[in-house]
Amino acid sequence: MRSVVLSIFANEKIIRCTMIIFRNLVVAFLISFLQLPVSEVSAQKGYPENAFISPVDIPIYLSGSFAELRANHFHSGIDIKTQGAEGKNIFACADGYVSRIRISPYGFGKAVYVVHPNGFSTVYAHLRNFSPEIDKWAKSEQYRLQKFDVDLFPSAGLLKVKQGQVIGFSGNSGSSQGPHLHFEIRDSRTEEPIDPLLFGIAIKDFTRPTINGLRIYPANDESRVNGSNKPFEPELKGWGALYQLKSTDTIEVAGDFYLGLDAHDLMNDSGNKNGVNLFQVFADSVLQFHWEANKFNFNETRYINSFIDYATYHRNGKRYMLTRKAPQNKLSMYHSIVNDGVISTLPGKTMQILIRVADGKQNESMLNFYIKGVKKAAPVSPASVGAQIFSYRNINQFRTAHINISLPGKCLYEDTPFEYSAEASQPWSCSMIHKIHNPEVPLHDYFEVSIRIDSSCKIPVSKLMMVRLNKNNKPVYIGGEPDGNFLKARIREFGRYALMADSISPVIKAVNISNGKNIRNQETIRMTISDNLSGIKTYNAYLNGKWILMDYDAKNNLLEYQYDEMLLAGKNEFKLEITDNAGNKSSYKATLNY
Repeated sequence: MRSVVLSIFANEKIIRCTMIIFRNLVVAFLISFLQLPVSEVSAQKGYPENAFISPVDIPIYLSGSFAELRANHFHSGIDIKTQGAEGKNIFACADGYVSRIRISPYGFGKAVYVVHPNGFSTVYAHLRNFSPEIDKWAKSEQYRLQKFDVDLFPSAGLLKVKQGQVIGFSGNSGSSQGPHLHFEIRDSRTEEPIDPLLFGIAIKDFTRPTINGLRIYPANDESRVNGSNKPFEPELKGWGALYQLKSTDTIEVAGDFYLGLDAHDLMNDSGNKNGVNLFQVFADSVLQFHWEANKFNFNETRYINSFIDYATYHRNGKRYMLTRKAPQNKLSMYHSIVNDGVISTLPGKTMQILIRVADGKQNESMLNFYIKGVKKAAPVSPASVGAQIFSYRNINQFRTAHINISLPGKCLYEDTPFEYSAEASQPWSCSMIHKIHNPEVPLHDYFEVSIRIDSSCKIPVSKLMMVRLNKNNKPVYIGGEPDGNFLKARIREFGRYALMADSISPVIKAVNISNGKNIRNQETIRMTISDNLSGIKTYNAYLNGKWILMDYDAKNNLLEYQYDEMLLAGKNEFKLEITDNAGNKSSYKATLNY
């Protein structure tokens, strides 16, 4: 008897080992079958590989990849490291002409746009400064408009460039968090950004993406994952080409489910965690889901909030890419999707799930596991039974004595049970505090909210503004305008809102000047400006009564004037005036010797 039992155990072990070997062979075959050389990918997409040279003369290492997942948007280019320094030469990648010069304290900072005769345009952003010819024309326009923040469109052919010509110098301007070059290639006709790697921009990358986490979501109230109606997040093991579940290779699912994946990409000789460009899911070798980021339109970039598990991102900053496509998600990067990315199970049937992710150089990684279908359980009653349903198809209205909400359906990605509550006003507020739905639910567009001003509020309406209270209960300026006894504003996030006043003037501090100082031994005048709530709206500086150009670095609250012909020998009367968004003003005056 003992020998018979041992024989059975031995046979079962052989069978299990054989099954594991067979499964691994299937996965290995799929990996081999699905691989596609980069040259073939570029050729299939129809993008010329030799049309553009590198915009830098140093080896390219990326701190950001194309379509990388960012806050409320997909990254529209590649971020090229500049060895931690500013002032590197930036070259025109092909012949063409400067079509646009954008200068802003936010966003791209100082940026140059070049149109090329081959139907594509290139963008070079976060520059420290432009080449002398471009800089001279841009500054003349800034002085003409008496504005630092400008969006300029020189006539075609006015500022011609040749391939390899220096058009600017790398920097850290705008919303950049460190010296680098943001580089884009766009379709000149549609303005759609395209992955520059498809044009043969050379980078050293033989490193496969890293799969960090998997989530399996019950698709409806009747679905269960391992017996629960909540998302299940199994531990993973593996590295390189193949990942697996750590404790078991099979998950039990009743009903329908969809998947979420957290992954990043690494390059050779670089520690930056960049995004992946391809996400596919196969069920029993049949393609169920295919997202691929080769290009997109700026009008659709906010669909990222429906592409990811927004609630998890809001809670802990992790971005899980979802297979489920919401009804109002119109993202063009979905190349193939079956049943809106939801997969069905049958009791007693086991299916193989294979997830494939790849980077812009087609280095790829796989995650392989199994889903076993089990019998459905009784449905879970939704927590929001009886709530007003906000439709993604129609205009939605919600009104009380203290708040009016008008929300077009296009703001939502799907029908949503709407939640609302209110708290009593606080000593710092001029209204009740209104909790408008749940901040873990994303919005695609703005909607209108009007909040009643407390009758006890004696502050002038011109000083009132709507604010959103963030996770730390700190007010974030929204703005608004009077609407009878209400203040009306447009918002694009759910959360807690209230009215409050800003009657405090902005703060000006001199960094390297003082009244009566001789400034001959320095090359700039530097000032810092800040505001406690509504933010800086305007800033204007003058020398001897004439407007002068001061660069505004908003992230460092810094204004800087680089000496030019406006500074005269002898005494100069310097004046700086700033206004915040509530109309509060401050000024600074000094006599400077030069």
